[in-house]
Amino acid sequence: MQGRQAPPEWGELGAARRLVAVDNLRLRRELGRVTGALTEVNIPVLALKGIVLAYAAYSDPSLRPMTDLDVLVPQGERESAVRVLQKLGFDYPEGLPILLRDHSQWLDTHQEYAPPLRSRESRVLVEVHTELECSEPIFRVPVGEFWSRSTTVAVGGLNVRALCPEDNLFHICLHQARAHRFEKGLLPLLDIRMLLDSHQGWDWESIAVRSLRQGCATWMYLSLEAARDFTGATVPSSFFQALPEPRDLPQLRHLVEEQVLAARPGSLAPPLIPMLLAEHSWRRRARMLYSRTRLVGREEVALQENSAGFAKPLQIFCRRLIATLRARIPKYFRAWRTRRLRVGTILESVRLLRHSNSLFALVEQEGRLAQDRTLAERVAVGKAPDREP
Repeated sequence: MQGRQAPPEWGELGAARRLVAVDNLRLRRELGRVTGALTEVNIPVLALKGIVLAYAAYSDPSLRPMTDLDVLVPQGERESAVRVLQKLGFDYPEGLPILLRDHSQWLDTHQEYAPPLRSRESRVLVEVHTELECSEPIFRVPVGEFWSRSTTVAVGGLNVRALCPEDNLFHICLHQARAHRFEKGLLPLLDIRMLLDSHQGWDWESIAVRSLRQGCATWMYLSLEAARDFTGATVPSSFFQALPEPRDLPQLRHLVEEQVLAARPGSLAPPLIPMLLAEHSWRRRARMLYSRTRLVGREEVALQENSAGFAKPLQIFCRRLIATLRARIPKYFRAWRTRRLRVGTILESVRLLRHSNSLFALVEQEGRLAQDRTLAERVAVGKAPDREP
């Protein structure tokens, strides 16, 4: 009996999976170099997110694509860690606006800015963090508590420190929900399912109480509900019943679904133009544009005034302008060729960005107030302990 020919899509998927497997091996090798170099100089380091999930939660790491490595070092050690990695062959990519002080156009007020370092040899990107999405200053948990609960996991034969499963769940949920507002699509939701499936005995009552105490109950509610609805993640109804129902829940669900389903790589316009149009005032648009084009900061001008006049700042300006143009022009040219600079595509990007901002405002401004009132009631009747276990 003659076998049936496999559809071409299977060949494309197989080729993509082989590429992911090769990329992940390269990332794993660089993780070993990074953790080894930092450990040698007594800087503790935790591996975060994708690299840990790929090897500890997925049945095969080639099923989990990654674009970079994320590591956590203690507060106050970031600059030292960066210097160590620079000696190891990592540096900031050319054209990266490191000296921009105003990141409000794409970061929340308390969100950490951790520009990536790129290996000159392998081109792997590494982000060095000192904060977590689920720790201070955003939420009410010192980052030291996560260090104290950290565990050792095997990453393809490499033993590294990582967050404990429950801390990892909070970090993944809040990273994709609050930090990225569900704009990363289905992959983070699948991460949640795979993490839940890889461990047994989740204490959902404790997770609900902790969500309330930390002030992130609405984000956790929406994140875990989306993971359950989109990927079939096993989240018991008792978890949602233990939390206050978020205000405007139908609208929040609609916004979450829209962001998840709209996350198609390469389908939207480059972000700068939609970000400018999404603002509701010309003053904010002008401030954002100025921040994105300011290539030499006041601090650099002040440092050079006494010694070399404006020659040095002008040199810095020209070098960064050339680097920025080299990075931006090809990007916008590709967007034009792929028809992502059409008026309709730009307007769709603006609409999604405004809805993303609405989602964030609804949760932060309304949801937290309801959570705080419920938490106060629970504490008053003795249902919530004073400290986390």
